[in-house]
Amino acid sequence: MFPIIPITDLQLKTRKFVQQVRETRQPIIITQRGRAAAVLASAEDFEGMLATLEEVSYPDWRQKLDRGKRDLEEGRTVALESYLKKGAKRRRG
Repeated sequence: MFPIIPITDLQLKTRKFVQQVRETRQPIIITQRGRAAAVLASAEDFEGMLATLEEVSYPDWRQKLDRGKRDLEEGRTVALESYLKKGAKRRRG
C-alpha cells in the first residue's frame, strides 16, 4: 500500500516528501478533498512508466515480450554495458 497524504501536507512539506520518494522509490498518493488527485513519484520511475506505456502501445508487444523471455531462458543475453556501447557507436556514426 502506498502512503497517502493530503495536498496541504505536500504544500507544507514538499522537500520532505520529494526526498522520501527519491530515497524509498515508493510513490505517494496525493489527495484533494479526500479523493486521490495525483501521484508523487521519482523522475526515474516516471520515465520507466512512460517507456513501458510506449512499449505496450505496439500491437505486437506480447510477442516481443515472449521472445525476450525465451531468449533469457535460453541464455541469449547481452550485458547492459555492451548494449549501451553499441547504441552509442550507432548514434555517432
